[in-house]
Amino acid sequence: MMQKLPHTKIIATIGPSSWNEEVLKEMIENGMQMARINASFADFAELERVSTLLRKLSSRVTIMLDTKGHKIRVTGFEHERELKEGERIILIPETSAISTDNTIQITYPNLHKFVNKNTKILIDDGNLILNVVDTKAKEVHCVVKAGGILKTRKTVNVPGVHLDFPDLSQKDIDDIKYAVEHNFDYISASFIRDRNDVEAVKTVMGKTDTKLIAKIEDGEGVSNIDEIIPLVDGIMIARGDMGVELPLEEVPIKQKIIIQKCRIAGKLVIVATQMLESMKESPRPTRAEVSDVANAVMDGTDAMMLSAETSTGKYPIDAVRVMATVAKESEKVLKSQPISGRTSASEETDVLCKTVVALIEELNLKGIIVISQSGTTVRSLTRHRLKVPIWNISNNPKLIRQMDIYRGVTGIYIKQFNTDRDTMASKAAEVVYSQGLLAIDDKIAIICGSSIKRKNLNSILEIAQVKDLLE
Repeated sequence: MMQKLPHTKIIATIGPSSWNEEVLKEMIENGMQMARINASFADFAELERVSTLLRKLSSRVTIMLDTKGHKIRVTGFEHERELKEGERIILIPETSAISTDNTIQITYPNLHKFVNKNTKILIDDGNLILNVVDTKAKEVHCVVKAGGILKTRKTVNVPGVHLDFPDLSQKDIDDIKYAVEHNFDYISASFIRDRNDVEAVKTVMGKTDTKLIAKIEDGEGVSNIDEIIPLVDGIMIARGDMGVELPLEEVPIKQKIIIQKCRIAGKLVIVATQMLESMKESPRPTRAEVSDVANAVMDGTDAMMLSAETSTGKYPIDAVRVMATVAKESEKVLKSQPISGRTSASEETDVLCKTVVALIEELNLKGIIVISQSGTTVRSLTRHRLKVPIWNISNNPKLIRQMDIYRGVTGIYIKQFNTDRDTMASKAAEVVYSQGLLAIDDKIAIICGSSIKRKNLNSILEIAQVKDLLE
C-alpha cells in the first residue's frame, strides 16, 4: 500500500549529509519527491554519481540540476578570519597579484565600476556588512559596519545595484548541457532577472523535454516576474539571496504574490531557503520554522525545498520527515482553492477544470483521474489546489516525474497507453484501487480527450464509481 504523503511536494538538496545510500532511501520513503543537485559545489563526476545512485534507488524521484548562476563569493584564503567593526577592508579581484592582510579577494572583477561611496555590500547573507568609502583602480575600499567571522566562499551581495554579468558563465553552459544530455527532469537557473536571462538558458538547452525553472533571487527578478512566468515551466522563490537583495519585510509579501501569479498561469511554484534552517544542528525545528512551512502550504505553493538542512546538516532524514508531517497537518484544514485566469490549456479545458472544484464538494468525489500525454490538463487542474488527489495517467516516465512535483499530483504509468478512454480509465482505477487509495464505492472524476475525430481538446468529464470501472 502506498504511504500517504502530503499533497505539497518536498525537494531536498543532496550533499555530504545525504550521499549515503541508506540515508537517501529513508529520505525518499519519508517524502522526498525531488532531489536537487547544486552545481555550485559539484563537478561532472559528482553529478553522475549522485544521479546514478538516485535512479538506482527510485525511478520515480525527480532530479533537478541547480545552476551556479551569477553569484559573487569571497576567495583567496583557507582559514576563517574575523572582521571587526570599523576595520578598513579592500575588496580586490581574485586575479589580483597583490594580496595583503587588509584585502579580500572576490570572484567578480568589475565591482569597482558599479559601486559608489556609501554603497552597502553584504557578505554571508548579510551577516557581515561593509560600506564603500572609495574606489581606486580595481580596488573597492570599505569600512566594516557589522563585523563577524568570515569564511571562504561566502556570498557577496550588492543590493539595488545592477551588476554587468555575462549571459552565462562557461560552467553554467557546461552544466546545462550535461543535464540535458543526461536526461535530468528539471534545470533551475539561478539569478534570473528578465526575459534575456531566460532566453540565454533556453538557447543552451536547445530542443529538449527537460523543464526549466527560473530562480527569482533579487529585485530585478521580482520586478520582471510577469514577463518571466510565461517563458518558463516554473518559478523558484529563492528567499536566501532575495532576503539580502530586498528589504526583509518585503520577502513574505513577494512570496505570496509570486505564488498567486504562478497558480493563475498554471505554472509550478517552489518556496525555498531556510525553511527548517535550525535543523542543520538540531533534531527539532523552531516554532517559527514550523509556521513558515505551514504558511507556505496555506499560501498554495506546489513544493518546498530543503537546502543545507539535507545537504550538510546533521539530520537530513528528520528534516524531510518534519516537513512532510507539518505539510500533511496543514492540508487537513484546507479546502480546495479555485482560481481564475488562463493557462496554456484551451479555454474549454480551463473552464472544465474549474468546474471540478464544485463537483468535489457536491458529489463527495475522492479523486480525479486525468488521461493525458502532455500534462496540460493536469496543470490547469492542480492550480485550484484540490483537497483530493489527481492521478496523472501516462506511458512517459519522465513526464510522470516532472508532473509529480505539482501539488496533489501522482503519476500512474501504464505502458499500453491507447486512445480507448474506457480501457484507460479502468486500468487507472485498478492501479489506484490496488494501492489502497480508493474504496470500491468511492466516486471519482475522469477527464480525458474527446473521441470526436480531429478534436484534441481534453473536454470530456465523467463521474463514476470505482466498482463500475473495475467490473
